[in-house]
Amino acid sequence: MTSETTRSAPTPMPRTAGYAGVAILLAVFGFHAYWGAGGQWGAATAYGSPEIPPQAASAAVAVLIACAALLLLARIGVLAAPLPRWMLRAGTWVLVAIFAFAGVTNLIQAPDAYARDWHIYFFGPLLLTLAALCAIAERSTLVSRSPRSLG
Repeated sequence: MTSETTRSAPTPMPRTAGYAGVAILLAVFGFHAYWGAGGQWGAATAYGSPEIPPQAASAAVAVLIACAALLLLARIGVLAAPLPRWMLRAGTWVLVAIFAFAGVTNLIQAPDAYARDWHIYFFGPLLLTLAALCAIAERSTLVSRSPRSLG
C-alpha cells in the first residue's frame, strides 16, 4: 500500500518555487491588466519608452501572463489540466526560455535607454528569478490524477 502523499505530492522545493513564481506572475498580471484597462502609472518605465503600447496590447500580455500562471499551477499539481504530461513539461521549459531571454535583454540595455536603471537592476533580475523559479518548479512530480483538494 502506498500512501496518497508518497504517490502524488511534489517535493516541497519545486512546489514552493512554483507558488513563488505564480505570486510574481499574478503581480505582473495586475499591472498589465491595469494598463490594459487604461491606467498609465508606471507603464512608460516598464515598457522602456515614453510611448506606451495600445491598451489592447497590454490586455493581451495580461492574458498571456495569466495563462503562464495557470500552466505553472498545473505543473506543480495544484490545478488539474486537460493536457498531456509532455505539454506541461514542454510548456514550463518554454516559460523558462521566454523569461530568461527577456531577463537577459533587460540586462543589456543601451547606455541611453529610457528607464535603463529600472531594466538593469529590477526587471532583468526579476525575469531571471522567474525563469529560475519555473525551472525549479519543472522538477516537481507530475501527478496522473486530479490534485488533492487544498482544504
